[in-house]
Amino acid sequence: MKIAIVGSGKVGAAIGYTAMLKGLAHEIVMVDAARDKAHGEALDMLQCLAFAPPARIRHGEMADTAGADIVVITAGIPRKADEPRVLLLSRNAALIADLVRQAVHYSPNCIIFMVTNPLDVMTQLAYQVSGLPANRVIGMGTVLDTARYRSYLAVAFDADARDIDAYVVGEHGETMVCLTSQITVRGVPLTALPGYDQAKLAPIIENVVQASSQVIALKGGTVFAPATAACAVLEAIVRDSRAVLPVCTYNPQYGVALSLPTIVGRGGAGPVLPLALTAAEQEQLAASVANIKKYVKEMEQLL
Repeated sequence: MKIAIVGSGKVGAAIGYTAMLKGLAHEIVMVDAARDKAHGEALDMLQCLAFAPPARIRHGEMADTAGADIVVITAGIPRKADEPRVLLLSRNAALIADLVRQAVHYSPNCIIFMVTNPLDVMTQLAYQVSGLPANRVIGMGTVLDTARYRSYLAVAFDADARDIDAYVVGEHGETMVCLTSQITVRGVPLTALPGYDQAKLAPIIENVVQASSQVIALKGGTVFAPATAACAVLEAIVRDSRAVLPVCTYNPQYGVALSLPTIVGRGGAGPVLPLALTAAEQEQLAASVANIKKYVKEMEQLL
């Protein structure tokens, strides 16, 4: 398994490091416009191999990604704390389109895995310019938001986050939808827990929506959580685990790329699983889809 990571900033480097520690690839190639940065990250990872699973770790240019099974794209200008993700659209659209075309040129059989924000729009862009089927163009989507949601629920209700089934769907952005109607803990409804208090849910949801901005304001950028979430998706692909994850893919039913619970394995993402949403959740999801469509239209005008 060869994984190429295009963009060796903090998140890209953390994804490479985490993938290495999990033993997800026999070869990891770090690529960045700042070649020395990619070189340094690759060297730092290489020096771990005495205590990590064996792998070939190197840096290079897009030509060195040739034959990759998965191309992870994290390149782009990062978001500031007071910016919505969509303001990155004009900065990143042309860059990402070019990188996706190069990735597919060198690795026509790859899976493209998008991490660059604004995530949903960039995933749609990658799908449109790559020529690949939708199942092979996957965005990290709300996997990260779902991880935050489950983690905050675990703290609030004194549970193990790994036992919680709760999803965030729709946009990876301000209109994300934190589903509340079907939260369970190992199959037990959250409402049945001894410490359940409905009043706790609203601040949890607010914290999930604001999570990225809070971390950016405090330390300059989100790193560990995005890398862990990204590697959960990569692991599902590499291990062919058929994991259910709310990744972002182009969905013809909605006419846009968005995040919904989806089976992820070696062939990519799909099928999307049905959700029994309440009327309120359906309304929220519709608003989220409309928001993504608005930004997709703006993106198409930029290219």
